Amino acid sequence: MTENTAVVDTAERARFVDAVRKGLSEVLNKDVSGADEGVRLFDELGLDSSSALELLITIEEILDVQFDAEDLEMTHFETVGSLADFVAAEAGA
Repeated sequence: MTENTAVVDTAERARFVDAVRKGLSEVLNKDVSGADEGVRLFDELGLDSSSALELLITIEEILDVQFDAEDLEMTHFETVGSLADFVAAEAGA
């Protein structure tokens, strides 16, 4: 991997993490823009099953992508980082 590729990967990863944070802020009606990637969505931020669905729809709108619900697992919603990983994989990053 070249140095330029690493920078692009880091920037691309940051884009997905930011989209998750922005979506969480909108859905939960509170600022979580500084949430660490290890923050637990249900336990620490108070996400529930209905807001999780709303979150996915919001992230789809933010990134202009569509997620396949069949690929979705509860493990994707463990943390900010795990959801960002799912979003990145679904967006083809």
